[in-house]
Amino acid sequence: MVYRRTKKVDQKLEARLQAIMQAAKEEFARHGFYGTSVKDIARRAGVGIGTIYLYLRNKEALFTALVNEAYEMVLERIAQARKNTAGGRQKLQVSMEAALAVLQENRDLARVMLVQSPAGHPAVAEQLYDLLRRLTQLVEEDVLEGIQRKELPPQDAHVAALAFVGTFYQVVISWLKEGIPSDLTLAGKELVAYNLRGLGYDLEGDIGNG
Repeated sequence: MVYRRTKKVDQKLEARLQAIMQAAKEEFARHGFYGTSVKDIARRAGVGIGTIYLYLRNKEALFTALVNEAYEMVLERIAQARKNTAGGRQKLQVSMEAALAVLQENRDLARVMLVQSPAGHPAVAEQLYDLLRRLTQLVEEDVLEGIQRKELPPQDAHVAALAFVGTFYQVVISWLKEGIPSDLTLAGKELVAYNLRGLGYDLEGDIGNG
């Protein structure tokens, strides 16, 4: 007789996996990849070590799964924000504000992706590079749109996009490592305005991206 899992069993298994992922997120965020053990994660999740291996084959798989979660969350939020937005300037604004909002809401996950990944596991850090590359590509497209509409002066859109994304990255890293700024989304509004002016948008009377 073939055993079929009930909905209740599936829900229990999913809840246990979420507890493991949450515990892994907290441990990696505080102690990094090498400073965290599967035993630490199991203890925080309230499960046996063997239970973790029923879901994920090793510590690296757990770490990778968390980075994937953060990566997809940022891109999905940006896609949703841009869906009904027209114009390069508006796309730039909502994209960066959406990304910062995700990071603000998921600080431990942000720390795993942006701080622990590069130092913790080089292969996983490739995903961070890919995320930054995709963000830069979006910004470059928006800058080109602004130039084509004559809303922006002629410029090297790729260099401008690198600078635009780079300022956000540095502010986020400072927030994660030093707690400055204390409110990332609030600081992000000022940063968006700063970068839009740098590109050449006229924000007179429009301080703070209003």
